[in-house]
Amino acid sequence: MPSPTPHASLAAVPANTDIVASRILTYEEVSSTNDVALRLGGQGTVIVADRQTAGRGRHGRSWHSPAGLGLWFSVAFEEPLDGLTFAGVLAVRDALRSYAPLDVKWPNDLLAYGKKICGVLVERRQKRSALGIGINVHHRAEDFPEDLRCRATSLAILGAEPLDRGAVLRDVLTHLDRRVMLLYRQGLEPTWREWADACRLDGRRVRWDGMEATVTRIEKDGALVLATPKGAHRLVKGEIAVLDGT
Repeated sequence: MPSPTPHASLAAVPANTDIVASRILTYEEVSSTNDVALRLGGQGTVIVADRQTAGRGRHGRSWHSPAGLGLWFSVAFEEPLDGLTFAGVLAVRDALRSYAPLDVKWPNDLLAYGKKICGVLVERRQKRSALGIGINVHHRAEDFPEDLRCRATSLAILGAEPLDRGAVLRDVLTHLDRRVMLLYRQGLEPTWREWADACRLDGRRVRWDGMEATVTRIEKDGALVLATPKGAHRLVKGEIAVLDGT
């Protein structure tokens, strides 16, 4: 594994956090910041890389994470923490609110005007957890692979200028610390309810697996309960398309 390297623009330590950013380690390049966070651990340790060679999203999909364009980072926790995905999504939404209005896409993405701008991935190894976050910051349309250009966007494309990745990182980590402390102090319920409301799926018609269904509820582990022509189905992961408006 490479050694941490100074990277002034990414070593943005937020002030007055309780857990998140207990230390920040920056790297020019890693395979995946989640892998490093799970290996090194340390409650609240933040791993930031300028580039990932094997960044990943849900279902093991590759996450496009070239140098100089985005924020690719992970936060280590020395225990399983229910609601960590919800907290991460809401923290990024709140931190980027001054740049653009973001919508939560079930279960762990953020969209700006219908295009993906951020993904969140929680992974666990034994008792340790890593919350990985990828945010598209400086990308132009041509910086994305061709098959992503119609589905992805960035803060720069949205016209958010000037942009400093360090300042964006500091804002996200500050909001994330508040969200994590809420989980510790009040448990899962408030964070889950806010995230579920932000998904805006309760009672909506969706298409899943080639059939239409209605979302009857969102459970506390993030699963959707669908009423389908074949009966009730509990959906933990997968792709859905909302059919009835925005």
